[in-house]
Amino acid sequence: MMEMRGFRPDEVRRSDHRTLVHQHMDWGVVRAHFVKRTGLLRQETRIAPEQHALLINLQGDARSGEDYVDRRRVAFRPRRPGSVVFLPADSEWTGWDEGDARGCFLFVSIDRTFSEQTLGADNVGRLQPAIGFRDGMIETSLHRIVAELKNPDLASVIMVESQALQMLVQMVRLNGVGLAPAKGGLSPFDLKRVVALINARLANPPSLDDLAGEIGVSRRHFFRAFRQSTGKTPFSYLADARLKRAVDLLRETDRSATDIALECGFANSSHFAYAFKRAYGARPVEFRRKWRS
Repeated sequence: MMEMRGFRPDEVRRSDHRTLVHQHMDWGVVRAHFVKRTGLLRQETRIAPEQHALLINLQGDARSGEDYVDRRRVAFRPRRPGSVVFLPADSEWTGWDEGDARGCFLFVSIDRTFSEQTLGADNVGRLQPAIGFRDGMIETSLHRIVAELKNPDLASVIMVESQALQMLVQMVRLNGVGLAPAKGGLSPFDLKRVVALINARLANPPSLDDLAGEIGVSRRHFFRAFRQSTGKTPFSYLADARLKRAVDLLRETDRSATDIALECGFANSSHFAYAFKRAYGARPVEFRRKWRS
């Protein structure tokens, strides 16, 4: 078995190639590896994760090959950008494929204890490997993790944990395992407490454990109840709260965009400008000028 903290691209997907780029990030319960190679035509795969793992093909087609799951041959499906592989902990995927000379993939591992605590050991224990499938929700979550890996900030750990949980829930559903629906959201008093904690720590956001601990519930219960109460995940709520605080500061102060970005928890002014324009259709300085004109 391969320990995911020691992920080595040349061992899990062996190939002849001219160049290799390997970026990685460890957020504790979630770890991600972005791998890009040129000059490869054939690659051999052996992945036997100790944690739950997902791999998405980001660039390059794999047009032919053979796949084995737990030493049993499975039908090979051509893999194009967006194709996803899911491997539960302690499963094994081996095989080979041939395709484009340029390839790029993201490999994400999710701590099995985190998975069992949030979704329940019975649900997670029934997950099955899946090679080369497509699912819009999972693809979106993996692309968001790519963005966090390339441009991390203090909220990245919340973002990737949220995406990991959503992907696991989707895999449970795709496997036909029924999850009991959430019954009721947070009480008004508890919701007020966790919202106050988020707003007080925009630059150093609380983790899911911190938020759940604030009101004395499990991480799993908190995540579901918070989303039912607000219609948003904790990360989405945090992102919106940061932007709303930024709007207030742009309207009410003459502070620079860089100062506002740092106070609101953005990694830098560029990240702030990108997120702000995506939400409000204008860069922060443009927004302030229009507001005051």
